[in-house]
Amino acid sequence: MTEGEFAVLFSGDRPATVEGESTPEGPFCVVAADMVNAERYANEAVVQHPEMIARVYDRRGMVGAPLFEAHGAKANRSEISARFRRWAGGGLFGVGAALGLAEIISGFTINWAGMLAARLLPVGVVLLLTEAAIVVSARRERKRKSR
Repeated sequence: MTEGEFAVLFSGDRPATVEGESTPEGPFCVVAADMVNAERYANEAVVQHPEMIARVYDRRGMVGAPLFEAHGAKANRSEISARFRRWAGGGLFGVGAALGLAEIISGFTINWAGMLAARLLPVGVVLLLTEAAIVVSARRERKRKSR
């Protein structure tokens, strides 16, 4: 990008295709010649695809806050991704359970394992339950809309 160009970064739950091309797995961007065109393109995109989020950045990229942000009516504005909730929640829960089990097997003689388990397990459970609630809610919404 050159000085004066702006990137419209798309994230959130994206449709399978945009303008006939399949969307990539991660966030993707479109470069606009000026700020007015970038804002217009971002607004048009989120109207066409209400599950997307569009953020406009200058050539410095994501160094600071976006210059402009538009989100569709159905955009998932959660700042923690589903992948993070699943991996971190599962990891914290698994490590916490293993440390708790080690503490129990040792006859409660290695106190550090129990202390860590007591702190890791609840965080893992909260992340996993949050993800489960989001998934169940999305499934209910899809079923309700298909009727």
